[in-house]
Amino acid sequence: MVFGCTMDDGSQVTCNDEGVVSVRVHPDHSVSVTNSHNEETTVEGKWVGYVPRFN
Repeated sequence: MVFGCTMDDGSQVTCNDEGVVSVRVHPDHSVSVTNSHNEETTVEGKWVGYVPRFN
C-alpha cells in the first residue's frame, strides 16, 4: 500500500480521493484502490511513481 501514485497520463491517485481508503501499486505497474466497503477496483493506466506509506 502507498499514500498515492502518479499515473502515466500525469494524473494522481491518492488516499485523499473521494471514496478511496487505500491505494496499492503492483509490480506490473497496475494500480488498485479499495473503498470503505472493502471493494477493490483497478484504475485505468499504469503508475510511473508513488509515495510510500511509512506506518
